[in-house]
Amino acid sequence: MLTNWPTREPSMGMKYFLILLPFLMTFSYWTSEGSRLSFWANQVENREEIPIIEGMPELGTQTKVTWQKKFVPGIETPTLGFFISTILFLSHYFSKRSLKKSSV
Repeated sequence: MLTNWPTREPSMGMKYFLILLPFLMTFSYWTSEGSRLSFWANQVENREEIPIIEGMPELGTQTKVTWQKKFVPGIETPTLGFFISTILFLSHYFSKRSLKKSSV
């Protein structure tokens, strides 16, 4: 059965938290994965020093590079979250202004 219950607006603090949520999520994900100031990467190199003659590393070593498939977020991750939060804030700000103008 449908009734006309008055809907409650979320509080201002909750609105601003929801607006900042995309930025906070992307920033925390970026910092948890290592805060790289480069672009996204989908492979990570692992370097390993291997002696040329087994058991005699003093005669020289060579570097073995293996690539591991793993997504590593770059600086564009929190930037994307910032732009999404900015768009949400601007849409909230301008919708509030347009409601004030239409009621006058």
